[in-house]
Amino acid sequence: MKICIVAEGCYPYVVGGVSSWIHSMIKSFPDHEFIVMAIVANRSFRGKFAYELPDNLTEVYELYLEDSDWVREEKGKRKRKRKREKRLTKEEYEALKSLLLNQNVKWKSLFELFATKRISMNELLMGPDFLRAVKDCYQIRYPEVVFSDFLWTMRSIYLPLFLTMRTDVPKADLYHCVATGYAGILGCMAKYKHNCSLIISEHGIYTREREEELIRAKWVEGIYKNIWIEQFKKMSKLAYSEAELVTSLYEHARELQIELGCPKEITMVTPNGIDASRFVVTEDMKRTLDKDMIHVGAVLRVTPIKDVKTLIRAFSFAKEKIPALKLWIMGPTDEDPVYAEECMELVQTLEVRDVVFTGRVNVTEYLWQMDMTILT
Repeated sequence: MKICIVAEGCYPYVVGGVSSWIHSMIKSFPDHEFIVMAIVANRSFRGKFAYELPDNLTEVYELYLEDSDWVREEKGKRKRKRKREKRLTKEEYEALKSLLLNQNVKWKSLFELFATKRISMNELLMGPDFLRAVKDCYQIRYPEVVFSDFLWTMRSIYLPLFLTMRTDVPKADLYHCVATGYAGILGCMAKYKHNCSLIISEHGIYTREREEELIRAKWVEGIYKNIWIEQFKKMSKLAYSEAELVTSLYEHARELQIELGCPKEITMVTPNGIDASRFVVTEDMKRTLDKDMIHVGAVLRVTPIKDVKTLIRAFSFAKEKIPALKLWIMGPTDEDPVYAEECMELVQTLEVRDVVFTGRVNVTEYLWQMDMTILT
């Protein structure tokens, strides 16, 4: 049996909970062949794996959401192209318009369009059909904003989605998407093309995570936050509708999936398993941390999604009330060096003492010495 794992922004490039889960799952089924479709921002990630790939992981395909347009016209056709632009059929245009308006989206027609036509992203996004569809959407839903801003926002929103739909998905017996979003789109495309089974497993609820990021983001303002959020919701809704099984880690996450449009009957809670024997405290273990301090541990990657800045601010406030507190931030700081530096500068700006960034460590050496753990 060949299983394709579809992962966005994690395995096999960065360590962390989701990546470790994927790695362990592949190793747990040595008799099955696995391939990975890895979704990353751009080609700077190419081949930079943080894991030694298991023997039964035979191929890694990469999709770059910020890629260049690699479609090229043959020399003999360039002159004719200037005279006659490629246009969408009426059915293709209606499918495109349904996507922009988010009204009964004709996903299968869109999959067929990108699978059968060698589409240039520049030709499509800068062409008359996309412009007409954007105008229709603008007049119906957003006539109060500046059209030029709206047009360029729509181009930036749909470029990564169209690059995803232009991807040639490899054949497998089962597609297992470790998120909805762009990963879910690839899974739905594979089901449409190869008639394979589709499973979605969410460790965090993708739509909610993107929504939280967009609400905090400074690069997008006003109604454009809502348009981006709607984009992620429509992709997740498709993934939920096409999957045969959708799992989550705990009951409230399952409730959120149902709230976002997932059929209740296909949902299942599958908690992460933990090898408790790794954390047993024995008599011969020597305490190395100051017994007079109250030790608070945070096991996380120092990245925006973990909201480390809120953690530091909260600790600073608590430290004023209880001077004996000490915060241990345990996890890599190299995944987003700029953000990590901002967090360290925040500690200095607040002049808060007893904050330790350990970097990558064996957490079993620390956790048993913590008085409490925390995660923002």
